[in-house]
Amino acid sequence: MKANSAPPAAAKGPGLAETGTNDNTAAIAGVAAALLVAGGGTAVAVRRRKARRDA
Repeated sequence: MKANSAPPAAAKGPGLAETGTNDNTAAIAGVAAALLVAGGGTAVAVRRRKARRDA
């Protein structure tokens, strides 16, 4: 059985890659939640308007 004879790769730049969350995650989640609430409110308003018109 052959041993791995390749030389180790030289580290370039920082030691480890950046992983995990970044600073924009909270802002993106906030905008998504606001859009969901706005969409739900629009749906309720359209249903009420249609029900009022049909009555």
